[in-house]
Amino acid sequence: MFFQVDGGKIAYTQIGSGKKNFILLPGIGDRKESYAELANLLARDGNVYSFDLRGLGESDVQFNSYGPKETAFDVLAFIRKKNLNDVYVIANSMTAASAVYIQSKERKRVLGLVLSGPFVRDKEPLSFGLKALLQFSFRGPWGPAAWVAFYESLFPIQPPKDIEDRKKELKTNLKEEGRMAAIRSMLFASKKECEVELNEAKGNHIIVMGLKDPDFSSPEEEANWIRSTIGGQVFLYENGGHYPFVEEPNRFYQDIQSLWQKK
Repeated sequence: MFFQVDGGKIAYTQIGSGKKNFILLPGIGDRKESYAELANLLARDGNVYSFDLRGLGESDVQFNSYGPKETAFDVLAFIRKKNLNDVYVIANSMTAASAVYIQSKERKRVLGLVLSGPFVRDKEPLSFGLKALLQFSFRGPWGPAAWVAFYESLFPIQPPKDIEDRKKELKTNLKEEGRMAAIRSMLFASKKECEVELNEAKGNHIIVMGLKDPDFSSPEEEANWIRSTIGGQVFLYENGGHYPFVEEPNRFYQDIQSLWQKK
C-alpha cells in the first residue's frame, strides 16, 4: 500500500485490527520488512502499520529532502489523514528522533513511544575527513555492498538466522536508482528540529538498547540520558546490537507490552 505526501508516495503495510494503532519506523537504510516478526506479534493487540522511509524500500525516491524531520512530517500526515487515535510509535535509530517530534505534536493521539537503538540528538559535528569518507564509502557501484556490510556489523553477537537473506534483499533494494542518495542525505541530516521537542515529549515511553550496539560509545549511558530527558523505562539487552527487535522479537514484544496493557 502507498500513502501520498508532498513530494511522493510512502510505502506501508497494515495487519491486525482493533482500537490500538502501532506505527513501526525502521532506521536509516533499513526496510519495513525488518519488523515482520514483531509486527505479527503486535497484530494480536491492534492495527500494525509498518513503513518504508521516503527513498527506501518501496517508497518513492524523488523527494527533495530526507531525514528525521521529514519522516515525522510523513507520519503526522498519515495519522491525521487516517484519523488515528491510541497510537504507539515504535522507532529505531534515526527515526527515534522522528518519533519524539511526532509525539510532541500529537500528544492526545500518540500515547507512547518505543525507541530502540535510538538517536534523538545531534552529537559532535562530523569532521570534514569523516564526512568525505562516508560520502566515498556509500557512493558509486560499491555503495550498496558497503552499506550491507555495515548493516551486518550492527549484529555483533546474535545476528538473525536469516541474515544472508536479509542482506541479499537489502542489497537488491539499494541498487535501485536513488536509494543510496537517500541514505547519504539521512546520514548528514540534522536532528536539531526534533531534539528541541524532547521536553515536549515527556511521558509513557520505553527505551530498548543493546549493550553491544557498535553505534554508541556507551549504549547504557545514552539510554539513561534519554530516560532522564523524556521519562519512561529502559530495557538493556546484554548481547543486543542495533536491532534488538530483530535479534529477540519475542523478548522485545514482552518488554514493551506494559506501554498499553492495563495495570
